[in-house]
Amino acid sequence: MTTFYSLKVARVEPETRDAVTITFAIPQALQAGYCFRPGQHLTLKARLGGEELRRCY
Repeated sequence: MTTFYSLKVARVEPETRDAVTITFAIPQALQAGYCFRPGQHLTLKARLGGEELRRCY
C-alpha cells in the first residue's frame, strides 16, 4: 500500500519548454525516506474537480 504525505513545493525550475524540476520541502522527520535510490519513483496525488488523480514519476 502506498503512503502519501502532504509536501510543500519549495522550488520549480524550468528545464525545457515542456519540462520542469520540482523540489519539495521535506520535513526533518520524513527526510530519511526521501533519499535518492536508483530506480525509485514517486506517486503524486491531487484532487481536481472532485476527482482524485494519481501520477507516477
